[in-house]
Amino acid sequence: MLALVGAICAFVAVGTLVLYLSGLGASRVESRLGTLRTSSTQAALDSPFSNRVVLPVFGVMANVLIELLPQSFVNRVSLQLVAAGRPMTTQAFFTLVAIIGICLPLAVIAFAAFTSSVTTLAIIVALVIPGVGVLLTFLWLRRRVNNRRLAVWRSLPDAFDLITVSVEAGLGLDAALRHVSQKLRGPLSDEISQMLREVGMGRPRREALEDLAERVGVEELTIFVNSVIQAEQLGTSISRVLRAQGVTIRTRRRQRAEEMARRAPVKMVFPLVFFIMPTFFIVTLGPIVVSFLSYLSE
Repeated sequence: MLALVGAICAFVAVGTLVLYLSGLGASRVESRLGTLRTSSTQAALDSPFSNRVVLPVFGVMANVLIELLPQSFVNRVSLQLVAAGRPMTTQAFFTLVAIIGICLPLAVIAFAAFTSSVTTLAIIVALVIPGVGVLLTFLWLRRRVNNRRLAVWRSLPDAFDLITVSVEAGLGLDAALRHVSQKLRGPLSDEISQMLREVGMGRPRREALEDLAERVGVEELTIFVNSVIQAEQLGTSISRVLRAQGVTIRTRRRQRAEEMARRAPVKMVFPLVFFIMPTFFIVTLGPIVVSFLSYLSE
């Protein structure tokens, strides 16, 4: 009996101590969470009104607009934003579209109603401005994509030459690409750096290269990626493939320059006809017309 009573007392004592220590740890955790909750609440209250109210409201509007639009169109816009260098997120872009397409005409109508000048012209302006604004937004995105692709295309020959020299010097393909990303500056260097980070995180190099070609959208880079993947699968020399790709890209670059030079005379016809020729006729025939009118007046 004494042994049983002693065991029960020891169990109760140990259990009480364990419960006390667990409650103490829980109280510390709760106090820590309360401190973090208080600090986050205070930081939210100290943030500007636009971050607390305006941006969430427009974010909800952008989400509603994304839900209403076709998913294929939203995906295409997302790919264009990626090709443009991610100047903003998809939600931010559609928030801008929502502001221009919804809030701007409402602001024009409210201003016209406040000034008691609701006319047909005000209604037309309220209907035309959002359409023009949305069109200019998408044109800006397309122009940014084209400029970035042009910058990548211009830097491809130098990048290919540097990769070829590095591989022929004994470096592996990943090390050569890393060397290019460190030496060059521009969108191509940024895309190569992102691809190397993906490979470093465990993604297969083939998938990373294919994703690189899809993001950039330049035909020459896609051909280069396909050639490298095929060379690795067949076991051929990568240095030969790289040298051949360098020669090909320079040939295509020269051909494109010749094509643009041949298009120049055709593009010069319209400025020549509408701007230069009328000025030429005014300069040459103007004095004759003035002299003829003065002769008739005499």
